[in-house]
Amino acid sequence: MMGVTRRMSHFEDPSLQIWFQIAAVGAVLIAFGIAAMVVQFVVSYLRREQLRDFTGDPWDGRTLEWSTSSPPPDYNFAFTPRVHDNDTWADMKKNGYIRPVQDFVAIHMPKNTWAGFAIAAISAICGFALIWQMWLVAGLAFVAMMAAIIIHTFNYKRDYHIPADTVVRTENARTRLLESHV
Repeated sequence: MMGVTRRMSHFEDPSLQIWFQIAAVGAVLIAFGIAAMVVQFVVSYLRREQLRDFTGDPWDGRTLEWSTSSPPPDYNFAFTPRVHDNDTWADMKKNGYIRPVQDFVAIHMPKNTWAGFAIAAISAICGFALIWQMWLVAGLAFVAMMAAIIIHTFNYKRDYHIPADTVVRTENARTRLLESHV
């Protein structure tokens, strides 16, 4: 701020006073915001049992992510929803959507894999080495990254299926939970 010395008990130039007052008001506003956040954390922690959501849609959401349970199951949806609008969940609720309770099928899911993390870490090492012109490290990291990509390409056991009876049990448990809390 135009040569203001730090750690002074007073300032000789009174024209700077208004800027210090504006900065102080900003600091007070930030402090109020932090205090409000801390109060929210404390209240949420102390009243967590009364505030617990069982529906997955505590704010009457409009989009499909609010149609799943909270916490969500391993799969996103027990069936593929038909999307006609950005606010599909609101449209489904408005038109009397009824959750299916039968005819579920096994759900195809991808397995967790090491490849994404490993390739990202190796590419970060490669990028660091390229920036600092560490050519041997960059070359070795690039070769390791290509090897990881090729190895992952030939990994054909990257998926599994959630059996239909597991989906039925999960959906029935959610239906009972929703009916008991409505």
